[in-house]
Amino acid sequence: MARLPALRYPNYRRYLAGNFLSNTGTQVQSAALAYHIYLLTGSSYAVGLLGLVRVVPLLTFTLFGGVLADQADRRRVMLVTQTVMALCSLVLAYTEWGGHTTPKLIFAIVGFSFIAVAFDGPARQSLVVSLVPAQHFPNAASVNGIAWRLSDVIGPVAAGLLIASGENGLALCYGLNAVSFSAVIYAVWRLPPTPPVGGEDDRPKSVRDVFRQIGDGWRFVNRTPLIRHAMWIDFWATFFSAADALLPALSKMLNLGPQGYGLLSASAAVGAFLAAGVLAYRPTIQHQGRWVVAMVGVYGVATVGLAFSPTLAIAAFCLAVTGAADMISTVMRQTIRQLATPDSMRGRMTSISSLFFISGPRLGDYEAGTVARFTGERASIAIGGLACMGVSALWSRARALRDYEHKSTD
Repeated sequence: MARLPALRYPNYRRYLAGNFLSNTGTQVQSAALAYHIYLLTGSSYAVGLLGLVRVVPLLTFTLFGGVLADQADRRRVMLVTQTVMALCSLVLAYTEWGGHTTPKLIFAIVGFSFIAVAFDGPARQSLVVSLVPAQHFPNAASVNGIAWRLSDVIGPVAAGLLIASGENGLALCYGLNAVSFSAVIYAVWRLPPTPPVGGEDDRPKSVRDVFRQIGDGWRFVNRTPLIRHAMWIDFWATFFSAADALLPALSKMLNLGPQGYGLLSASAAVGAFLAAGVLAYRPTIQHQGRWVVAMVGVYGVATVGLAFSPTLAIAAFCLAVTGAADMISTVMRQTIRQLATPDSMRGRMTSISSLFFISGPRLGDYEAGTVARFTGERASIAIGGLACMGVSALWSRARALRDYEHKSTD
């Protein structure tokens, strides 16, 4: 408890456990979906298109989700969104078990589920920061990163094993994810109500008021260079370096089966898990802004290494380095954003941040798949890594981010 003060708080512990189990199921399904689309189409472009299908609902609805997170009980919002996502996974499992799955059907179900994700993200991130005191939030972000990345390790490996288990392996992946949502639903249900901070006068009474509040969120971000830079560096780094859509093709080049694909998909999470463990155990790292910029550069270098990897071991190592760099950057950026934002604005800030955080890698998957159509998968990965290094060099000149430092009071 001395080294992990966030675990002193029962509500946070309960949420952490439920979210871990649910996210493990989500990662099982995510890895299975990429493999499934590639199996049905044989096209990395189609796998990348899956990222575009995910990002369109996010771009359309996330800002409205931010307004809802600031004006409604965030706990109730999560209960509804998590239930909708569970039902979508059940539909995927049912259709695959009956042998009726097509790429178009997968795209439709995934697209609908990400409407729920668009409303879930702002409510969830705004809720978590209220579960621990502000001085312990950096530690909570690190501990959450451990659970998140451990689930990222377990999920793809489990997906590979389930896929290889028989003809209903993919249906089992989707069914397992549907069941896993019950863990986080129970954890959120046990939390106390979280009424909005503002009074009745602050609540939107018309569509115009809703758009006005969205505009207030954008103006807050634009007037805060620290938060603005933290969002943009994340977007461009993940846009260029995202390579998940190319992993099925890369595993085929390396002559890997489903189990090998699962190991390759989990490699980034292994590195992220180790990095999160170090961050959680040690005292708060100082000069957080410089670390954000540096880790983006490391991410790009490791991505270039992945492009030229001749074996599973080398590819897995490069992916582990990208995962570690991304985790360090993520924890630092999350701390920067949440502690620099008042609670009354946190849902809207988080919704705008989600546009960058989620759409970057999703659009990046589509970009990587498109470039791969013309250059090949390895060249596409290398080009993205070089561009990511350029992003780090460019943002090293952004003083508001580079010079930021949050000192621990613990």
